[in-house]
Amino acid sequence: MEGKEKYIVVIEAYDKQLAKVVNEKITEGYIPHGNVVIAFDETGKIKNYVQIMMLKGS
Repeated sequence: MEGKEKYIVVIEAYDKQLAKVVNEKITEGYIPHGNVVIAFDETGKIKNYVQIMMLKGS
């Protein structure tokens, strides 16, 4: 796991894309940390889905 960041933030515009990227990061040795955060724009429309991930063993 040399050279990998211990803490990363995955940000995607769509929930299905977030799930895809989070699953990819899990195979790379990361684990989700906390809940998914949903960011809204000023009109109340969903702007981004955010997941914090930590490298296993960190």
